[in-house]
Amino acid sequence: MSSPQTFVYQPRFIWESGIWGAIPRWLSPPDVTAIESVARKHLRLSAGDHISATFFAEGAFNKLFAITVSNGGSTLGSPQYIFRATAPVEPFFKTAGEVATLSYLQEHTSIPVPRIIAHSSTSDNEVGCEWILMEKVPGVALADAWNDIDLETKSKVTRSVAGYVRQLRDLRQRFTGIGTLYFREEIDTFNAAVRVSRTEDGKYVLGPLVTPYMFAGGRKLRVPRDLRPYSNDAEYITALAASEREDMKLLLSPDARLHSDFDEDLAEDAEEIIQVLDELQPILSVLFPSQPRNFALQHHDLSLRNIIVDPATYQITGIVDWDCVGTRPRWEDTYPQFLLGPEITEEIEPLAPGDTDAFRVERWENWEKMKLRLVFDRELGEARHDDDGRDEIRREIRKQLDIVGVSPGMARNWVKESGERCANVLSETSQ
Repeated sequence: MSSPQTFVYQPRFIWESGIWGAIPRWLSPPDVTAIESVARKHLRLSAGDHISATFFAEGAFNKLFAITVSNGGSTLGSPQYIFRATAPVEPFFKTAGEVATLSYLQEHTSIPVPRIIAHSSTSDNEVGCEWILMEKVPGVALADAWNDIDLETKSKVTRSVAGYVRQLRDLRQRFTGIGTLYFREEIDTFNAAVRVSRTEDGKYVLGPLVTPYMFAGGRKLRVPRDLRPYSNDAEYITALAASEREDMKLLLSPDARLHSDFDEDLAEDAEEIIQVLDELQPILSVLFPSQPRNFALQHHDLSLRNIIVDPATYQITGIVDWDCVGTRPRWEDTYPQFLLGPEITEEIEPLAPGDTDAFRVERWENWEKMKLRLVFDRELGEARHDDDGRDEIRREIRKQLDIVGVSPGMARNWVKESGERCANVLSETSQ
């Protein structure tokens, strides 16, 4: 087993306290001139080529800039590239993992993903932060077209997404751990102490899992942890709980207030959070398997915003936002985010043209999602059946690990109310 390592928290980016947890904030935006300079070099433009970088979009940890190249004053059309500046929330691993994952998918699947041109997994560069330069996927976000297309077209899109998910699941036999993909040479150069599981072709390795749960708030980067993939479900869930527990201990330490990431409101709840985690531990130890198994790559945010389509045909032209993607347990692999919703037991009347009543719109959208989940299951060739009720409880427990840092009382109530149900499920499945 590798020795626990502590990551260094980098500048240019801070975490601020929010109602629902820590909120990331850039101290200063990336310099556009530097972005244009770096992009010019890696695109190998001639002296006569003009390059322009303009703000395009931003996410929780990234700022995107559209790169347009013109020759002799004539623009070659719409932006051809995307430059994504990344905050150092998980130094090296987040950027290196995404680049390797995209490369792996291009080599082993037909999933349409952005082609990477160049990247830097260190902030020690001209831009001053980690970055990825990639080709821009043509089309529009499905979110911009979803409300204008009929159920039949939505079904076609859903079948296409299901086909891509099936390809990810078909890779399951290749991975025997829970982690993130990296280029072997890049991770060896970064830190020889990192433990990895090698893949069949030797070009890629499975290494430490990149997940916001392990870095959100900044303090968790100061929590020592093993730099390796998890061998089984039990190791994975135990590591998540331990990360939260050690984070709370940092808040309770004598010098906690000396750090810029000190959260006074959270510190007041730290002892209770640790107690709730201790109450969860007995459930973790019996519900999560410790035997070896295979794990599939999962895109955790298949939302309408991350699915790009041709606006004329609604054919999928790209799936984007692959950061923090890794191999995960099967019980975490449910439906794409855009299909999640409650079950509707009765038939719903179609919305009348122009009907904007919020209640009726929401019920119709939930009914559509339910129908589309059936389409997804049929295309995938498997329905979403739980493993004797355990998978549902596993997902609920994973959810409580997210909730406990925001509302420890709510998580504690869940433990009390669900304890008997967990015991019943365990009793029934052991017979």
